[in-house]
Amino acid sequence: MKKLIFFVLVLLLIISACASRKPGASELNKDEKLNVTVSIASIQWLVDQIGGEHVQTQSLTTSGDDPHTYEPSPSQMISVADSELYFTTGVEFEDVWIPKFLDANSDLQVIDISTGFERISMADYHHDHADDHADEHDHDHGGSDPHLWLSPQAMRQIAQNVAGILESADPGNASAYQSNLEKTLATIDMVDSQLNQQLSQTVRKQFLIIHPSLGYLADTYSLEMIPVEVNGQEPSPTELSEILSAAESYGINTLFTQIGNNPFNAQTLAEQAKITSIIEIDPMAYDWAGNMLFIGESLQKALN
Repeated sequence: MKKLIFFVLVLLLIISACASRKPGASELNKDEKLNVTVSIASIQWLVDQIGGEHVQTQSLTTSGDDPHTYEPSPSQMISVADSELYFTTGVEFEDVWIPKFLDANSDLQVIDISTGFERISMADYHHDHADDHADEHDHDHGGSDPHLWLSPQAMRQIAQNVAGILESADPGNASAYQSNLEKTLATIDMVDSQLNQQLSQTVRKQFLIIHPSLGYLADTYSLEMIPVEVNGQEPSPTELSEILSAAESYGINTLFTQIGNNPFNAQTLAEQAKITSIIEIDPMAYDWAGNMLFIGESLQKALN
């Protein structure tokens, strides 16, 4: 009954918001802003950098949220109902909620901003370290890794895609979007250069992490991510044994965790693996450039 009341209230709020919606993107006057909703705060940062004063943005998830199981709030549903554009990255909660967004706002343009970038299969991150470091498990770890934003290469492609989308939706401000794109690409290149300098000559290449969020970064800088979670679940006894064996074999002394992970589980694993350092990262942070530099610095310390 409570859920029914909740959805009725959300529906009424959305209807009210839709009744007073701004004109569509094609009808924008020069001084009006494009309303853009994104799924990830780092993508909001990117849209803000490129869109500047010509966009109004909102991210459905932020620090500490789990984009795999997230449920938007009523106020966020209203924001989506008032948006012209929705930028999707392919995180799991979107599979359930994007159809509902379109039901509430039939004019919403849902656009995959990862076009042109090749995704990595989650299966690539799970290897049988106990027997052969290069052989994959027999288990099924299918699906694509959604954590594109944690890669300078992906963000470079996404930035170009975003600029093109904004120009198409708001051609009157195309020159501003292009100018901002150039500045944003320069920031991304700076981050890429710094990460390459930090991670190109480390003593070790393997790092242990609870949630497999740094796969694209590892792939770019020739590192090997050893994730603890398997398809979002805790490892089986056999898989845990393989993880502990890998940690010992590679001399790993640091465990990476993130906001939202159970600290007790992380501490228990660290004790089992004789790991002396636990570093918490925030894959969902808004400040993409600062966050990536922090992750790079943390990895550099862990691998040397």
